[in-house]
Amino acid sequence: MSAVLKIFIDESGNFDFSPGGTRYFVLSAVSTLGCADLGKELHELKHALAAGGDDRQRFHATEDLQSVRDAVFTILEDHTKHECFNVDAVVVQKNKTNPRIRELETFYPRILKILLQYILRRWEGGSPRRIVVWTDQIGHKRKRRVVEKAIKTYLANELRVRLPYHLYHHSSASEWWLQAADYCGWSVYKKWTDGETRPFARIAQRVSSQFDVFAQGSTMYY
Repeated sequence: MSAVLKIFIDESGNFDFSPGGTRYFVLSAVSTLGCADLGKELHELKHALAAGGDDRQRFHATEDLQSVRDAVFTILEDHTKHECFNVDAVVVQKNKTNPRIRELETFYPRILKILLQYILRRWEGGSPRRIVVWTDQIGHKRKRRVVEKAIKTYLANELRVRLPYHLYHHSSASEWWLQAADYCGWSVYKKWTDGETRPFARIAQRVSSQFDVFAQGSTMYY
């Protein structure tokens, strides 16, 4: 069977470009050729917690207790040694974002294109023969259309090596790798937003890129 490159996309922060919004918007992804053991270990952790009365459908970093976070990060940290996944992130300091590009239809495709470029350029001429992209379910129809168009346009028109691809929107509760992507993305977001580096340090070995879009920019719009 030909190798399938799986990309799981997550985002942190909001689209409120005002002093009341989050300081950063971070679009991140976990990419992998697969690792059955990671899902098995997260499944076992979920059932161990359930035996103690913890009724959960998924692991979600912003909602989980610290003890649960520690347990999930222990699993992820162990898998950094296996080198079975990579993490890429695009970081946007929102008050440096020109008002002309803040609309969802303009902003999101630009950021998503950068993220996909970082991921896929590592694989040009490499082993994958197919690409599958997952996101969490997107309830907002407008945003779902924007995300789908941006991903499909990039994969169809801008890849130097043409590969078959599929795009799915699944509940993160149904996919262990989406939950792993949530944790990895959250650790990058916490590092940039709060200077909290402990979660990030546990997966840092597999973080391939953190691109600060406006690192060279000096104009603050609010």
